[in-house]
Amino acid sequence: MALLWLALSCTAGAAQSSAGAEACRLQVLTSFPESFFHPFVELFSAASNATVCVTNKNTISLLRHVQENRLPAPDVIWASSPVAFAVLDAEGMLVHRPDKVRPAADFSGIEVDDPNGSRFGFALSHMGVMWKQRADDDLPKRLDELAAPGYAGKLGISSPARSGTTHLFVETILQEFGWDAGWALLSRIGANVATVTARSFGVRDGVAKDRFQLGVGIDFLAKAEGRGQPPLGFAPLSPHVVFPASAGIFIAGENNPLSEAFIDFLRSEAGQNLLLRPDIARIPVAPALWSQAGFAADPDPARPLDMRHAARRLPVVTALFDEMITYRHTELAELWSAVDRFAGDERIGRSQTMRALLADVRDLLESVPVASFMSDADELVALLARGTAERMRDLRTAEGTDLRDSWSRDFSSRFRKAREIVARIDAYLGAQAERTAP
Repeated sequence: MALLWLALSCTAGAAQSSAGAEACRLQVLTSFPESFFHPFVELFSAASNATVCVTNKNTISLLRHVQENRLPAPDVIWASSPVAFAVLDAEGMLVHRPDKVRPAADFSGIEVDDPNGSRFGFALSHMGVMWKQRADDDLPKRLDELAAPGYAGKLGISSPARSGTTHLFVETILQEFGWDAGWALLSRIGANVATVTARSFGVRDGVAKDRFQLGVGIDFLAKAEGRGQPPLGFAPLSPHVVFPASAGIFIAGENNPLSEAFIDFLRSEAGQNLLLRPDIARIPVAPALWSQAGFAADPDPARPLDMRHAARRLPVVTALFDEMITYRHTELAELWSAVDRFAGDERIGRSQTMRALLADVRDLLESVPVASFMSDADELVALLARGTAERMRDLRTAEGTDLRDSWSRDFSSRFRKAREIVARIDAYLGAQAERTAP
């Protein structure tokens, strides 16, 4: 493999050397930061004698860049989230190379490549929690433990509308627990959030600077040295899901031999060993290097995510998360705190009316205004096709109202009703206290 990428890229470099050393011979669009991609680009450029130009955008902006035909048109897409590739593949924007696909059996059952050859994994990632100073026995072990009241105000997370890896976290919950139970769990987790950062790297920075104790994110963000900060502790959460970071050839790069050469380089011995550098700290896809990265394949892994299903409902899920959690996590925290307080009060337990009201509060906090069967329905997908948080505000429903605003109003109404019921229960408890006072 290493000889193949070097031979291909050197041939391409020699053929076009007369075009000028400064000309961009390969355009790469990536969600990775410069601290990550620079060593790879530097080594590949030196070996191929080709100038590589890199455009860096977060996952959602990366998708918008190619969907709206912005310049520069990339030859290669290089990103952490396999959902991003599923989105682009569904829109016919990726070149298929099925002959290059390696079977999951080569990687202990992990589906590193898309079977249709639209993307090729070069690194693996866990989803979990990162921390700076914390006792191991006080760490969550499972995804649903993040909802425990003991973590109130201690979590940091990014918005899935800005972070592809956070979207993977949200989809893991929705696919593992189901649509309704998944949103109920996300509501409780959202109540424990101290802040929702603009990008994934903000989660790491927040933990490092003691803004919150635990960060929900991906392993390499915690483990990589650099950015003026030491590595953080990291622990994956069960159910254990492993995601491949990948590269794929964009339709504009189909006839550029450097496109395929770059992907071969990422999967070559040289590229895989770069992942082990302390300032990069990624898990290679090469099983022979797993022990050096401290990785062992889980003998009982979680079921693989349906990436195409996740890609189809991406705009729905990201918008719902923002409306429920990103913009309302402080209010969620206050309301769930009241629920927990009531749940432990014997006076509530003895009153059928109060128990029913408490159940109503839970339902209001846990529900979303989109049913499971509609989350990827043709009608909604068509309305939100290639929609982003910004563009959705220009999409009108049949009633002439803005869809995103209608969801916002729905959550505002739900939470207002929840506050009214909380006030009613508090009044009941106050009256009970007066009756029993000496």
